[in-house]
Amino acid sequence: MSVRDACKPRPEVLKGDLDDAIFAADFGHLIAGKAPKVYSDPKTFFRNTHPAQQLCKVVQAVFQRLTTKKEGGAAVRLSTGFGGGKTHTLMAMWHLANNIGDASLGTELLPAAGRPPSVKVAAVDASAAGTPVFARHGKRQVHSLWAELAWQLGDEKGLKAFAAVDDAERQPDDTLIDRMFPAGPVLILLDELVIYMSTLSERGQNNLLAFLGKLISAVGKRPQTVLVITDPARQLAYAQQSAQLAQKLQATAARFDDILGRKMTDFDPIGKEAAKVIARRLFDSIDPAAAQAASAEYNRLYQRVLQESPGRLPASAGSADYAERIVECYPFHPRLLDTAQDRLGALPEFNKSRGTLRLFARILRDVWEGGADLSLITAGDIRWSSPRIQADLLSRLNRDNFQAAVNADIERHAAELDSGRPDGIHRRVASALLLESLPLQPNSGLDPQELTLAVLRPEEAGPEPAEALDRLVGVCWHTYPMPGGRGWQFRYEPNVNRLIEERAAQVSIEDARSHVLAEAQKYFKGPAFKLAPWPTSARQVPDIADLQLALCETEDIARSVCANADDTNPSAPEPRRFLNAIVAVTASPEALSDAVERARRLIAADEIEREYRGGDQFKLMREQLVRLKPEIEKRFRIQTSRAFNRVCLPGGSGLELEEKYQVDEKEVLRSAHGQQCLRRFLDDQGFIYQSGSSLDPGRFLRDILPGATPLAGQPDVYTAKAIHERFLSAPNLCLLPDGSVVRNTLLRSLEEGRIVIRTPDGAAYDGKGCVAGTPGTRRRYDQKLTALRLEDDVLVTVRSSDTAKEWLREDETKPPKHDETDVPPPPPPPPTPTQVPASTWEQIIEYAKERPLAALTLTARTPALAASLASLAQPLGADSVALSVTVDGGLKTGGTMSFAATDVDLNHPAKPLQIAQTVFNSIKAATQYRADLELKFANGGRRGMEAALGDLASKAPEELAVRALFEKP
Repeated sequence: MSVRDACKPRPEVLKGDLDDAIFAADFGHLIAGKAPKVYSDPKTFFRNTHPAQQLCKVVQAVFQRLTTKKEGGAAVRLSTGFGGGKTHTLMAMWHLANNIGDASLGTELLPAAGRPPSVKVAAVDASAAGTPVFARHGKRQVHSLWAELAWQLGDEKGLKAFAAVDDAERQPDDTLIDRMFPAGPVLILLDELVIYMSTLSERGQNNLLAFLGKLISAVGKRPQTVLVITDPARQLAYAQQSAQLAQKLQATAARFDDILGRKMTDFDPIGKEAAKVIARRLFDSIDPAAAQAASAEYNRLYQRVLQESPGRLPASAGSADYAERIVECYPFHPRLLDTAQDRLGALPEFNKSRGTLRLFARILRDVWEGGADLSLITAGDIRWSSPRIQADLLSRLNRDNFQAAVNADIERHAAELDSGRPDGIHRRVASALLLESLPLQPNSGLDPQELTLAVLRPEEAGPEPAEALDRLVGVCWHTYPMPGGRGWQFRYEPNVNRLIEERAAQVSIEDARSHVLAEAQKYFKGPAFKLAPWPTSARQVPDIADLQLALCETEDIARSVCANADDTNPSAPEPRRFLNAIVAVTASPEALSDAVERARRLIAADEIEREYRGGDQFKLMREQLVRLKPEIEKRFRIQTSRAFNRVCLPGGSGLELEEKYQVDEKEVLRSAHGQQCLRRFLDDQGFIYQSGSSLDPGRFLRDILPGATPLAGQPDVYTAKAIHERFLSAPNLCLLPDGSVVRNTLLRSLEEGRIVIRTPDGAAYDGKGCVAGTPGTRRRYDQKLTALRLEDDVLVTVRSSDTAKEWLREDETKPPKHDETDVPPPPPPPPTPTQVPASTWEQIIEYAKERPLAALTLTARTPALAASLASLAQPLGADSVALSVTVDGGLKTGGTMSFAATDVDLNHPAKPLQIAQTVFNSIKAATQYRADLELKFANGGRRGMEAALGDLASKAPEELAVRALFEKP
């Protein structure tokens, strides 16, 4: 249930701009009759006052002393610091004393039974007193504290008795003070005496302290009398006066401590009940069932996150105690209350109790006006754009310099990362972080654990706040690491990000775009597609049978490349022939623009790093760059890889490479995955044939074969190469990753008896076997065709053609004359495939017994293995040797590095293996390394290699991969 459904704020919280006076409880205004209704009207005051345990204890102790006739009076010093609740305590005593006869008032604080029948009250707000005139009552002027008390306790008669000593430079004697008290219970409330003391001369201060000593003595001897004195203990401007007053009151305050069982100098009338005070003051009603439901929901969230990701939250977050705190603080998150009370409450300008009330009232109004459906209100829900919030947290606390952080980092950078969503995770993280940073202390700020606790919502998985913080510190202008590096905070002064952003604006779009294209080309390299990078016209991408991937800057270029072989003449473009062998990838303009901006930031960071390499004055900037630059580079690479997510196929419009086909951000940084992602997308969408696929023979004979180019002079005969090319150009087919689909289709059609295939050795295959032999000796054999090359020397015809009949014709053989002992000659052996591959040493050695070796490739996956390639290959004496080596990955010190050498001489002076070794040593463990040594044997291959290959097999490490190609026997 939303807090807006479960809670009903008081009308004054929601209507109009709240008057600060509503929260600024002022005892002097109450005495003078100037306080707002919430404080001046007794019924309203007590309706808004939560009966905190400590407040009740103090009030009841005071009024018990006012009731007891057999015991002397007491003096109390309330010293609670700013916002500790002492003003509210004085007001409660004042209202109770002045309305002691109304048994319906304040009963939550003071039961009606046992109250004194009447109480005479004297109340003074000394902060409003002046010198030489202490106070005015109509035409009457009072010049001293003691005369003011005499006036309030005895009217004209009392004032007349003190006329001779009504001067701060004089003081009354004990007898005069004793006569000041009327009969019956008396309550004297003196607020902020230290402020008045600071305006007096040294003699005047001594007189005041002497008077207080006499007054305390008189109170102590007189039954049913209580003197309450307050002072702002933590206000440095009055530290001397406060210390003097404390010394004077020490003995009597200690006596009263015994009554309350606690030190009055550490008085906290709210205690641990701040949440209940807030609820009582701000709400007409709160649904307790909703509070329990929110607590259960967040408890499940915290326990799940702690179980799945230990350390992501404070361990206490999942406890039963914290669940109970959520109920107590509802609808506010406990972490928000802790921040207001412990962090902001330490600021004198905030004023702990009334500051918290004022802040939470403004947050409530923003939540209700914004219409957000929240389970709990957190620090992330503070709307810093609100003038009310800015007035309360910036202007009031003298933190106006944080306005730059609000404008630049919350309203701009965080909003941009959230794509404008008002409740996005980046804005919420920045809002909570700024609130925690306001005290401007070294420990002001948040670590990832506390940040997650402060803003995480039940619908989120858990890592979102920490991840958002990482992104924010990469772009925000005012974020800084906390001392020790445990967390982050906002500061006034701009960080190196601002310098980067200003410098980035000076980087040319062309340079940044080139940076993006180079990164994208690196990301999309791979073996699955032949890469055609950045054509400006279709003519620059060859019309070939190999499967190609064209990387294009715009979708218009991508579509033209897929459709045309030459678009030089836009009015009459030349169509692409091999339509089923090309796909194009491009970027959306918005995503590409974002990648370009990130490239500008990276280029700017590189320039700044070079410029500020030395000098102690730039140490902080270098330290910031060390932390920020890896993230800037990371975001650039990730955005570039994500930007190129538009896929174009022949005859179709651009398709989106959805998020699920993108790899994890960490994988993007490790190696190139573009071709893998594209292939997975094409596979899932059915845009490309699988390697084991084949066409239905009926469709092949109906739609494909008739469109192939026949052999010259033989209209019913087609070469396998022509059929392959027809597959690549036929409409309504998918992409062909290689020739396997064509090969499988031909073999399937052959097996079903639909076609006849003739191999270069003259053998003709049909669904029953083959007919082979030299002219005059051609006979049928039970031999099936299992492999074929898609070349011009492999011929295909339909089974019903005259050519098929001619190919399959068997010769009639006449047996030669022979003796009865003669044995008929054996039939010729079945044809053997021309070339065969092998990928294990056992296969290689077996084929070497009868076949010549055409090529051998040794593959190493580590530099150590690569170092042995030359010595292993040398005994074979190949006619040509070519080395290819690639290595790439993330550097240990940040950044990436790649190296590639293709088909180079093993002893090339550039020493490619040594360079690859150096790069490999600089890269993290999870790296890509491959070295291929290809040996070729000319003139139809080399025979008699069985022994040499067997010896090589015994010496080669097990980790070494091997591939071989053998010619026909």
